[in-house]
Amino acid sequence: MARLPLRGNRSLQRRPGRKHPRSLTLIVCEGETERLYFEAAKLRHRLTTTEIFVAKNTKSSAPIGVVEWAERKSREPGGFDHIFCVFDRDDHESFARARDKIRTLANRKTKPLPIREAISVPCFEVWVLLHFEKTDAPFDDCTQVTARVHRHLPHYEKPEGAAQHLMSRMAQAVENARWLALRGADTALNPYTSVHLVLEHFTFVATQCGP
Repeated sequence: MARLPLRGNRSLQRRPGRKHPRSLTLIVCEGETERLYFEAAKLRHRLTTTEIFVAKNTKSSAPIGVVEWAERKSREPGGFDHIFCVFDRDDHESFARARDKIRTLANRKTKPLPIREAISVPCFEVWVLLHFEKTDAPFDDCTQVTARVHRHLPHYEKPEGAAQHLMSRMAQAVENARWLALRGADTALNPYTSVHLVLEHFTFVATQCGP
């Protein structure tokens, strides 16, 4: 596995014409579809691995596994300025435990982590659907959400191509997710997603690091 870029390396220092020194963000996802989406979004924002690092091989797709992997990576020399853990409620038994652990890591008195959640209920496909629809209709399960996505994106099972197709609709998805979030952050609500927070962060980093 390629070694992660470390804070303090030459590549993270201020470059001529840049507004601020670079910060380093770690994105940890539970699935390949999510990872490919964020890789595509990173390219669209013209960000590099020295600004946004989308993790591979997280060992476990369970929410608690995602958070634990992010915690382990945070201990590497140099660390990260921002960490996002992206996972679904779906039928994962560790969903609540993962959210609790993120709060514990972020609020601990000694060396709190700059860690945040980006969750979806019932699954990441809610975020995908918001690229096409402004909806708060509840879903029984992920299969039902995916079927709705297929109305707009018949080849969704090919995640790399789907990710590229979604890029032109990203702004619409962010706007729709903000609207959905106005109902509150209670994950008893269905559907729900906070994935837009990651994309808003990408926009902020691009603004800070741009020429």
